[in-house]
Parts: sequence; structure tokens; C-alpha cells
Amino acid sequence: MAARSGDAQVSGERGATADEPELTIDGKRVFMVRNSAGAYIASGFAFDPQPSPLDLAKKIIDYQEAGR
Repeated sequence: MAARSGDAQVSGERGATADEPELTIDGKRVFMVRNSAGAYIASGFAFDPQPSPLDLAKKIIDYQEAGR
């Protein structure tokens, strides 16, 4: 999976196991986990779980672009 949001490059690869996706934004790995409801959360962004790694990446990028 790969996407572009603004100037950021987002890519996803299979992690260590088949059901463990890996998310990178601009070449930097983002630590994320799936919560008990099945949504994805990232370190520092646990307040806004997302249904997919790509949706999570978009939220992180929006947050960063807003200067927060």
C-alpha cells in the first residue's frame, strides 16, 4: 500500500507476521497497534483510532500539517 497526502509519502508493508501491517510516513516507521475494537492507533494518536492504517496515516499527516 502506498499513498501520497500533501507532500508526505505514506507506505505500508507486511510486518513481521502476515496480519501485522507496518506503516511508514516519509520513510519513518510509525508504531501502531490494533485496539480491542479492531481499530488502529499509533503512539501519540491513541485518542483518535482509525479503521485502517491508511486512514490513520492521513490523520497523523493532517495533525502534523496543522502544527500540533
